[in-house]
Amino acid sequence: MNQDILTISQLNTYIKDVISAGFPQALWVCGEVQRLRQVKGHVYFDLVEKKDGSDHISASISAVIWAGKYKAIQAVLKKSENGFELKDDIEIKVKCKVDFWEPRGSLSIHVEEIDPTYTLGRLAQEKKKLIEKLQKKGTLDQNKKLDLPLVPLNVGLITSFDSAAYNDIISEIEKSKFGFCIYLRNTIMQGKNCQKDVCLGLDDLAKIKDLDVVVIARGGGSQADLSCFDSETIAERIAKYKIPVLSGIGHEIDLSVTDLAAHTYAKTPTAIAQFLVQCVQQFLEDMEDKVQHIMESIEEKIGEEKQRLKNQAQGLQQNTQQFLKDHNEQIIRMTEVIKSRSPILLKDYLRNTMQIEEQFKKSIQIRLRNDRERLENYIKLVDFVHPDNTLKRGFSITRTKSGKAVRKISDINELDTVMTELIDGTVESLVQNRIKKKI
Repeated sequence: MNQDILTISQLNTYIKDVISAGFPQALWVCGEVQRLRQVKGHVYFDLVEKKDGSDHISASISAVIWAGKYKAIQAVLKKSENGFELKDDIEIKVKCKVDFWEPRGSLSIHVEEIDPTYTLGRLAQEKKKLIEKLQKKGTLDQNKKLDLPLVPLNVGLITSFDSAAYNDIISEIEKSKFGFCIYLRNTIMQGKNCQKDVCLGLDDLAKIKDLDVVVIARGGGSQADLSCFDSETIAERIAKYKIPVLSGIGHEIDLSVTDLAAHTYAKTPTAIAQFLVQCVQQFLEDMEDKVQHIMESIEEKIGEEKQRLKNQAQGLQQNTQQFLKDHNEQIIRMTEVIKSRSPILLKDYLRNTMQIEEQFKKSIQIRLRNDRERLENYIKLVDFVHPDNTLKRGFSITRTKSGKAVRKISDINELDTVMTELIDGTVESLVQNRIKKKI
């Protein structure tokens, strides 16, 4: 055989010998997982290298984890702090052996170990850098500047339909019995398409008129599962949003970039639903307090007016008596003078007295007429606010059996006996059901 000509099998044998000699032991390699797939228990994927800050692949190599090794590797990944599963788009550090398969002339690496601390560390490092970048740009503060509606009843919901997060939120909303209106945008909440679909969901909900808030919600998962919410794209979209965006993502220990960019975040989907319910509940309690304050102010004002009218009536009576007493004494004095003087003076004084008496009578009549009119007006005002007249106008007063007025639904319980006062009597009732008014 011509020594310059090799068969394919000879060439591949030489290549395998060279590779075996060049890589006699296992070595550590870093790269991003792509095209992950499982066949008969074996796991195949591409380990790729990308240029910084882009999706362009500058190098790649085929990798395989044999079924026997994969079970052990899975156990290690799950037991690690913030355990995760192997999937596309995460960067890993693997201990592997380089292998060249002669029949197909294909080069690959056989993975023996995966270092979980490297993957988690990379995720944490990238997240920290992103947070610092967004803080410098002010992105994390923009949505927080928007005013949260006092009664956020129209809610856009970005989550996966019938997921645990969806069911938790709907359960809390239904329990509240408030008139919430939920607009669900069924959304991919994990994987490489999550970021894009969440942003599309925000765009779709922005088209709905009179929406009060938008909630982004997802149940718990591993740090790798939730890494799609550590997204600059989602954070920027939230910053430019025209209404408040709320988030409830993951477990209590999780805090994503999406949470930091949101107007308000809660530790779980249930907690963010409870926050919305508390907003409405607080509004209703504030309104009840204001109504109670107004009613108390009116009652206080009526009491003050009644006392003022009483004082004025007493003063009027005392002044009239003193006025008559003073003028009566003056008449007596003048009568004595007339008796002791000449008949001419008597006539003059008599004439003057008659004039004074006439003027006095007119003055008294005018004064009494004016005071009578004023007193009648006061009486009409008192009559108008009197409870009996309130009953005549179609209102009624409901009291508990102890006599306490029932102002709000929480003052009574089911099966309580209440007394309703009407214009012509009192009705005794048994409470069978309480229906709270929706606002």
